[in-house]
Amino acid sequence: EFVDYGYLKTTHALRQDYGYIISPKKVYRLMREEKLLNKPTKATLTRREWVKELVPKPVTHFHYLEFDIKYIYIKGKRRNALLLTVIDVYSRWVLGQYLSWQIGKRDVIRLFDSIFENYTMPDQIYVRNDNGSQMVAQCVQKYFEKRNVVQEFTKPATPEQNAHIESYHSIIERVICQRYEFSDITEGGQTFNRFVMFYNYRRIHSGLGYMSPNRYLKNQGIEIKSC
Repeated sequence: EFVDYGYLKTTHALRQDYGYIISPKKVYRLMREEKLLNKPTKATLTRREWVKELVPKPVTHFHYLEFDIKYIYIKGKRRNALLLTVIDVYSRWVLGQYLSWQIGKRDVIRLFDSIFENYTMPDQIYVRNDNGSQMVAQCVQKYFEKRNVVQEFTKPATPEQNAHIESYHSIIERVICQRYEFSDITEGGQTFNRFVMFYNYRRIHSGLGYMSPNRYLKNQGIEIKSC
């Protein structure tokens, strides 16, 4: 339902999920013939090397998290809802999400309470976010302080410093927002719940060696235990 792979990821998926012995060249030819290839995107002309120094460098899973909010249009209500998502930089695993008409500072705290309750977390945790009002709220900062979580803020107008959650939002925009029209927020929530299951357990990531977050973690002997 949510697959939007190019030919290279499709090759890995066919090998992993169906046991096919097939080359990327053949997959490319077949997808080209059936008009299944993704449209090329414009290449970035410049790269700022200094950004690399500000990218999180996790040492294990759930050590470094990023979170942010994305607008989700609900056509049946002719208005935007908000989607708050928390992602693990190390494995790209989505730890939690919350879709609502409004998201405030208390919602951020409740989502992280749920994450800390349902997952086994490392002793040291970093969270990175932008400067939205929900993130900079004093009660949110104090909440992380009490939990010994280091909260980092990106500089204004620098989404590349929060690149992993921004990438996730780009996937959502392409795979869900441009394909689905929701009659209400309940239907939207159900779709996003299905997507997170697909994303964590099946979606291939080139940055993880063409593995899903679950497969990537399992290959390192890590079993995710959540309620």
